[in-house]
Amino acid sequence: MSYDSLLTDRCDLFHLENEEAIRGKFGIPAGDLQTDLTYPDTPSMRDVACYVVEKSQSLVQEEPNTVIYQSYLVHFPLASDIRLHDKMVWNGISLKLQQPKRVKNHHMEVMAVRKENL
Repeated sequence: MSYDSLLTDRCDLFHLENEEAIRGKFGIPAGDLQTDLTYPDTPSMRDVACYVVEKSQSLVQEEPNTVIYQSYLVHFPLASDIRLHDKMVWNGISLKLQQPKRVKNHHMEVMAVRKENL
Protein backbone atom coordinates (compact mmCIF):
# COMPACT_ATOMS: atom_id res chain seq x y z
CA MET A 1 0.00 0.00 0.00
CA SER A 2 1.56 3.29 -1.07
CA TYR A 3 1.17 6.67 0.59
CA ASP A 4 -0.54 8.04 -2.52
CA SER A 5 -3.35 5.52 -2.15
CA LEU A 6 -4.07 6.93 1.33
CA LEU A 7 -4.76 10.40 -0.11
CA THR A 8 -8.44 9.71 -0.72
CA ASP A 9 -9.77 13.30 -0.76
CA ARG A 10 -9.61 15.81 -3.62
CA CYS A 11 -9.56 19.61 -3.42
CA ASP A 12 -9.02 22.75 -5.50
CA LEU A 13 -6.33 25.27 -4.52
CA PHE A 14 -6.31 29.01 -5.17
CA HIS A 15 -3.01 30.95 -4.83
CA LEU A 16 -3.06 34.60 -3.79
CA GLU A 17 -2.34 36.98 -6.68
CA ASN A 18 -1.33 40.64 -6.76
CA GLU A 19 -3.90 42.96 -8.28
CA GLU A 20 -2.32 46.18 -9.49
CA ALA A 21 -4.34 49.37 -9.28
CA ILE A 22 -5.22 50.70 -12.73
CA ARG A 23 -6.04 54.22 -11.64
CA GLY A 24 -5.55 56.29 -8.52
CA LYS A 25 -8.01 56.73 -5.68
CA PHE A 26 -8.67 59.74 -3.46
CA GLY A 27 -6.00 61.79 -5.24
CA ILE A 28 -3.26 59.17 -4.73
CA PRO A 29 -1.49 58.08 -7.96
CA ALA A 30 -2.00 54.43 -8.96
CA GLY A 31 1.72 53.67 -8.60
CA ASP A 32 1.69 54.72 -4.94
CA LEU A 33 -1.31 52.63 -3.88
CA GLN A 34 -0.85 49.42 -1.93
CA THR A 35 -1.31 46.30 -4.07
CA ASP A 36 -4.40 44.23 -3.32
CA LEU A 37 -4.09 40.48 -2.82
CA THR A 38 -7.03 38.50 -4.21
CA TYR A 39 -7.90 34.93 -5.07
CA PRO A 40 -8.56 34.18 -8.76
CA ASP A 41 -11.97 32.99 -9.95
CA THR A 42 -10.54 29.76 -11.37
CA PRO A 43 -8.44 27.36 -9.25
CA SER A 44 -4.66 27.50 -9.57
CA MET A 45 -4.60 23.72 -9.08
CA ARG A 46 -7.57 21.40 -9.65
CA ASP A 47 -8.30 17.98 -8.19
CA VAL A 48 -5.26 17.86 -5.88
CA ALA A 49 -4.86 14.63 -3.92
CA CYS A 50 -5.06 15.15 -0.15
CA TYR A 51 -6.22 13.60 3.12
CA VAL A 52 -8.28 15.78 5.46
CA VAL A 53 -8.72 15.16 9.22
CA GLU A 54 -10.83 17.43 11.42
CA LYS A 55 -8.89 18.55 14.50
CA SER A 56 -11.32 20.86 16.31
CA GLN A 57 -14.66 22.57 15.98
CA SER A 58 -16.45 25.19 18.03
CA LEU A 59 -19.62 27.22 17.72
CA VAL A 60 -19.55 30.73 19.16
CA GLN A 61 -22.59 32.93 19.57
CA GLU A 62 -21.61 36.31 18.15
CA GLU A 63 -23.58 39.31 17.01
CA PRO A 64 -25.68 38.87 14.85
CA ASN A 65 -25.14 35.16 14.04
CA THR A 66 -23.51 32.04 15.37
CA VAL A 67 -20.00 31.54 13.97
CA ILE A 68 -18.40 28.14 13.35
CA TYR A 69 -14.64 27.77 13.82
CA GLN A 70 -13.10 24.59 12.44
CA SER A 71 -9.52 23.46 11.99
CA TYR A 72 -8.35 20.54 9.87
CA LEU A 73 -5.01 18.81 9.39
CA VAL A 74 -4.47 18.26 5.66
CA HIS A 75 -1.85 15.92 4.13
CA PHE A 76 -0.52 16.58 0.62
CA PRO A 77 2.09 14.84 -1.57
CA LEU A 78 5.55 16.38 -1.29
CA ALA A 79 5.49 17.66 -4.89
CA SER A 80 2.36 19.80 -4.30
CA ASP A 81 2.73 23.58 -4.63
CA ILE A 82 1.23 24.59 -1.26
CA ARG A 83 1.71 28.20 -0.09
CA LEU A 84 0.88 30.20 3.00
CA HIS A 85 -2.69 31.63 2.89
CA ASP A 86 -3.81 29.53 -0.09
CA LYS A 87 -7.55 28.99 -0.30
CA MET A 88 -8.64 25.36 -0.45
CA VAL A 89 -12.12 24.27 -1.56
CA TRP A 90 -12.94 20.77 -0.34
CA ASN A 91 -16.46 19.27 -0.58
CA GLY A 92 -17.90 22.75 -1.08
CA ILE A 93 -16.20 24.13 2.05
CA SER A 94 -13.73 27.01 1.71
CA LEU A 95 -10.67 26.79 3.99
CA LYS A 96 -7.61 29.00 4.40
CA LEU A 97 -4.26 27.19 4.66
CA GLN A 98 -1.66 28.07 7.27
CA GLN A 99 2.14 27.57 7.04
CA PRO A 100 2.90 24.28 5.20
CA LYS A 101 5.36 21.90 6.84
CA ARG A 102 7.50 19.19 5.24
CA VAL A 103 7.43 15.98 7.25
CA LYS A 104 10.72 14.05 7.00
CA ASN A 105 10.99 15.01 3.32
CA HIS A 106 8.11 12.58 2.66
CA HIS A 107 4.87 14.61 2.54
CA MET A 108 3.38 18.01 3.45
CA GLU A 109 1.12 18.78 6.39
CA VAL A 110 -0.90 21.98 6.63
CA MET A 111 -3.44 23.30 9.11
CA ALA A 112 -6.59 24.52 7.34
CA VAL A 113 -8.93 26.93 9.12
CA ARG A 114 -12.58 27.79 8.52
CA LYS A 115 -14.54 30.67 10.06
CA GLU A 116 -18.05 31.10 8.76
CA ASN A 117 -21.37 32.60 9.85
CA LEU A 118 -24.15 30.05 10.17
